[in-house]
Amino acid sequence: MLSYQHDYHAGNFADVHKHLVLWQVLQSLRGRDKPFVALDLHAGAGGYDLTGTRARKTAEAVTGIGRLWAAESTLPVVVPEFLDTLRTMQPRPPRLTEYPGSPLLIQARLRDHDRLIACELHPEAYERLQARLGGDARCNVHKRDAREAARALFPPEPRRGLALLDPSYERKAEYREVAEMVTTIHRRWNTGIILVWYPVLAGRPDHAMREHLRAEIDAPWLISELRIAPDPERHLGLAGSGMLVVRPPWQLEARLPEVLAPVWQLLDPEGAGGLYQAAVLENGVGDPTLRRVDIKQGTSRP
Repeated sequence: MLSYQHDYHAGNFADVHKHLVLWQVLQSLRGRDKPFVALDLHAGAGGYDLTGTRARKTAEAVTGIGRLWAAESTLPVVVPEFLDTLRTMQPRPPRLTEYPGSPLLIQARLRDHDRLIACELHPEAYERLQARLGGDARCNVHKRDAREAARALFPPEPRRGLALLDPSYERKAEYREVAEMVTTIHRRWNTGIILVWYPVLAGRPDHAMREHLRAEIDAPWLISELRIAPDPERHLGLAGSGMLVVRPPWQLEARLPEVLAPVWQLLDPEGAGGLYQAAVLENGVGDPTLRRVDIKQGTSRP
């Protein structure tokens, strides 16, 4: 969808949720010496000016990354590590004036033998991304549609790594297209981790997509949702952020609540929403029902 501009939404609560899940997966991949490849199929522009007209018009970063930036000392160690990386990217430190998109966060976690393949079709976003990553031999920027990339770029080399799909979902058809892309990638690349971001909205258009993937893909999976509204059906606009992880790294289902629970409390200070999780792991272990995580007990309930 060429009209979408993420500059208006960069650094909001959904970005924070998506990127902390991605960060945990990258940490797992870095836990072994073997090289990995990351394919970002909806890469965007790379970096976003939080002082620019577009970002200031919505000010969504103020109640997103801005809240984490101001409360770093109260958060689990993983989050300060994430924030330290963001700090190194600031053009005017120590002020938070730029928020990195997923390709820049991935680039920051690459080792010398790892690779990033970033795909972006929007002309302006592609030019900005190329300017940010073009000088890094570990990174390849493609001006191509994600649907075509899902057929052409898989299986990648090396075979170890992740693929991230996070379109704007401005078109209803994108939910179906994402399900088809994930199915295609899974069939061609049965060793990779696949991450899918989706918005939590009234009518829950993500349900059909997720049910399709659960039926089509015979592999472990995990779902994490961070909601800022008690009932998405009664909420106007974005009620929450969802991440579906196919073939999640070992123990991700245990680590995510530990990291995300205090983050949710900062992003949703009134406690209106909640942190939700579901997982089916190796040999059918886990709970396929999306349940609210009990923050005090570290467990989940319906």
